[in-house]
Amino acid sequence: MGGSSLQFLLTLILLLLCMKPTIANYLGLADTHLGCKEHERQAFLKIKQDLIDDYGLLSSWSTDQDCCKWSGVRCSNQTGHIIMLNLNASSIPPRHLRGKLNPSLIELKYLTYLDVSYNDFNQSQIPEIIGSLSNLRHLDLFYAKFGRNIPFQLGNLSNLQYLDLGLNNFNKPEKLEWLPQLSSLKYLGMSTVNLSKVYNWLHVVNKLPYLTSLFLYSCNLPNIFSVPLVNSSTSLDVLQLSDNNLTCSSSVLQWLFKSNTSVVELDFSSNQFQGLIPNAFSRINSLAHLYLNSNEFEGEISKAFGDLSNNQLSRRIPDSCWMHLEELVILNLANNHFHGTIPSSVGFLHEIVTLDLGNNNFSGKLPSSLKNCTKLIFFNLNQNDLSGQIPMWLGISHPNLVVLILRSNYFYGAIPTHFCYLAHLQILDVALNQISGSMPKCLNNLTTLTQKGSPNATITHYYTINSKSLFYMLYADHMFFMWKGKEHEYKNILGLLKGIDLSSNNLTGRIPREIVELVGLVSLNLSRNRLTGQITSEIDMLQSLDALDLSKNQLSGGIPSSLSHIDRLSVLDLSNNNLSGKIPTSPQLDTFNASSYEGNPNLCGAPLPKKCLGEEIGQNPAMNRSKEHAGMQDEREGFISIGFYVSVALGFIAGFWGVVGTLVLNMALRVAYFRFLNDFKDRLYVAISVNMAKVQRQLQN
Repeated sequence: MGGSSLQFLLTLILLLLCMKPTIANYLGLADTHLGCKEHERQAFLKIKQDLIDDYGLLSSWSTDQDCCKWSGVRCSNQTGHIIMLNLNASSIPPRHLRGKLNPSLIELKYLTYLDVSYNDFNQSQIPEIIGSLSNLRHLDLFYAKFGRNIPFQLGNLSNLQYLDLGLNNFNKPEKLEWLPQLSSLKYLGMSTVNLSKVYNWLHVVNKLPYLTSLFLYSCNLPNIFSVPLVNSSTSLDVLQLSDNNLTCSSSVLQWLFKSNTSVVELDFSSNQFQGLIPNAFSRINSLAHLYLNSNEFEGEISKAFGDLSNNQLSRRIPDSCWMHLEELVILNLANNHFHGTIPSSVGFLHEIVTLDLGNNNFSGKLPSSLKNCTKLIFFNLNQNDLSGQIPMWLGISHPNLVVLILRSNYFYGAIPTHFCYLAHLQILDVALNQISGSMPKCLNNLTTLTQKGSPNATITHYYTINSKSLFYMLYADHMFFMWKGKEHEYKNILGLLKGIDLSSNNLTGRIPREIVELVGLVSLNLSRNRLTGQITSEIDMLQSLDALDLSKNQLSGGIPSSLSHIDRLSVLDLSNNNLSGKIPTSPQLDTFNASSYEGNPNLCGAPLPKKCLGEEIGQNPAMNRSKEHAGMQDEREGFISIGFYVSVALGFIAGFWGVVGTLVLNMALRVAYFRFLNDFKDRLYVAISVNMAKVQRQLQN
């Protein structure tokens, strides 16, 4: 009996010893500092050698420190093997690595997570050895400036669940037969990869049974005319196929409605879909984000989402088809050919945050049911045939509005003073309407516009769903402002632009003094009205102002000299008013030509040809030739040459060594200066890259 008890006790102790790591991990007592493996440390050091680290991102990667504690590295608590390498460089401003990926990656056999997105690998090819990292579950190479061919060896990563190859500069692939081998894939991003030769792309994608997110933005996808026989991909949450020239004759819509009725985010924008929106949209009752903008859809949107005639309620409210979309957060139908009235059932969209119906042919008045959409942040009705007075409830029922665009319609009456309740408003555009009366004095209640600096947090919260969605959105959003009779496009308005455009209306009276309290304004356009009075001398309070257009009004008095104190001003138009006196001079104002001031008969001074009293006037050509002769004589006599050349020499020495010497002696300033140059280059490259990809594809086709 005693022997049996002792044997049982020894067995129990041995069992507990074997289970120690599992129990300790469960209790949170596991040894989290096993230390990384030496061969993995050496592999990382070789990887570091091939990377150019301008920002010290890898400064912790040193030989005298445990590599499990290095920046971007994570090790397993149980084995000590490295399981994660995260070198994502999506920060603002960008701080990326340059160079190439060393083949020593092959030593990291236990790696499950690899993210090198937003870096600069100088158009080098993705290392084929990545296909040997069989434990990888997450591979993110988005916007890492890879080039050449996509290695088919990636098809060996059978455990991969996340793959993003988007926004690189790969050669045009002809096949994607390696893709269905990734049988565990849930997220696939290949945006801007030219797939114009992959004629079976939909059939390939459809063989991924667990796929939930598909991003194929701007891939030049060919139209598919046969529905895949095997319907494996039935669990899509996100489908992004924008900017691909797809048409209604394609089988994409048929495939979508047949196999994927639980989509949450659907983006078919910037394609060539025509006709009525298919009734089958009524089958997708989970939609939260719907982008159908920039197509050729037509008809009335009251009938756009299915015939619900069997619904009892639909007999009483003909356009109640919107009820099944009551969870919709973003609806973008802009830039199509829709007509008719905006249905009152849009008011059922209680969760709607973005409603964009711009550039269509909608007519009639705004339905009062829209007051129920109290969460609206972005509301655009630009370029329609809407009429009536601007309803007061726009300023009462929508306290979160950040962007309000009613431009190019037939609204009349006064600007509602209730607009002053829109404390978060960043962009107000009611230009090209028939608005009359005076400007509200309470505009200084728009508290977001009275602040400088970062954008309104509300809009940032709703648009930063993830960094890549925001990345694409920043190239899609835009705004137009009217300057001198021409529309100028502002891009990246989300958080970058704060503006008011009330141009081309019938506004009268004075410009309220309170407008100078909107110190966050970047753009102010009050042109083509009948405004009177003087330009306030406090105009220089608008230090963030980049563009000011007060042309074609009836403003009088002088141009305040304080205008010259707005250093950022790059667009100025005061033409065609009743301004008088001398145009102020300053390094800033001197950059504008005569067109900024013409049409003011009593205005004088440069750059206008009309001289002010007391200024020297050239009387005749003979006198001018005499002055030129005198100037040449002065130069010959040394009045200019000695002082001029001495000044130039001293200025060059002081300027050159003042800058270069400081950079040589001050390391911190030198680093900051070159970081600035790198950041500027990156921003310029990002702005060009998407458009260049489109141009290259067009030339290749």
